[in-house]
Amino acid sequence: MCNHQNRKITLGIGLTDRCNADCPHCYSRPENSPHDIPFETIKAIVDKLPLKSVNFGTGESIFHPQFLPIIEYVSSRGIDMAVTTNGTTAVELSDEHLKLFHDLDFSLDFPTVPEHDGWRSPGMFKSVVDGLERCAKLGVEASIVACLMKNNYHRMGALTEFAVKMGVNLRINVYKPVYRAVYKTSYQEFWSAVSAMADKAYFISCTEPIVCAAIGKNGSNSLGSPCGQHSLRIHPDGKVVSCIYFTRSDLTIMDLIEDSDAVFASSQKAIDLPLNKICQGCEHLTVCQGGCASRRIYDRTDIDEYCFIRQNEKPKIAAKWKNSKGLVHEDYLCTMIFSG
Repeated sequence: MCNHQNRKITLGIGLTDRCNADCPHCYSRPENSPHDIPFETIKAIVDKLPLKSVNFGTGESIFHPQFLPIIEYVSSRGIDMAVTTNGTTAVELSDEHLKLFHDLDFSLDFPTVPEHDGWRSPGMFKSVVDGLERCAKLGVEASIVACLMKNNYHRMGALTEFAVKMGVNLRINVYKPVYRAVYKTSYQEFWSAVSAMADKAYFISCTEPIVCAAIGKNGSNSLGSPCGQHSLRIHPDGKVVSCIYFTRSDLTIMDLIEDSDAVFASSQKAIDLPLNKICQGCEHLTVCQGGCASRRIYDRTDIDEYCFIRQNEKPKIAAKWKNSKGLVHEDYLCTMIFSG
């Protein structure tokens, strides 16, 4: 657990849930959409909270009617910004606005046009590649971000090679069964994908607790799930959560503005879960802390389903490391980031 005194907050903000794609694995399409967080609310957040960095995600941010003044204001306050995009936001922004970002994450779940466009929407692969090339031309750090799922785990090695060829980072979020478990990887599928990526590139950050335990290194400032320790997420409907995958909360933006310490304390309780007896006394407990909290909650279990101690077969991951690049997502949620 983190001491929040004098902390700097990493904040994920879902400005809008508007989007031009309809991805089968999306968890962020609530009822009564669309929602847009007003510019004045963003200004209040920025003015009142000790922010280290902000990531805009959830929907496609460019569809927020006040996106440009919002990013201009956040940038003017000296706060590092990132945005997660299916490519559309980067394509639509001017060079001047694109250069305001510290780094950008482009959603790409498959390494070929037919696979990716068939999964998300036609033209999405090209939007991602065009955006990556623009970032390279403008000197803006860029990453591919993929959701590791049952239908693409076997393509993670090829996707890593594609990212290395493009000269960008690869960030991996593991699918969480927020609404349905159909895309969730099995134990063997999960670890085969991690092994394939590690074979093709270097780790530059790892905050997936169970992977940190397997590779014998924690690539962040957090132990266990980083969510809720010094990072929070705001959904487009104004709800504040400790983990991006949590869909319900009684906490609001106003609660965060008025007493951020109380919000952090409440958020931490949400992921402070009981430990399985296997975890107690485990040599990896300090790093792992029982694994990803949201995965355990949605799986309704007291131990991470990818725990190799429970399986009594530690996976062989040829982990190689390069220095951190200080990306906004490096210490924000359970994720893995690779680089060539």
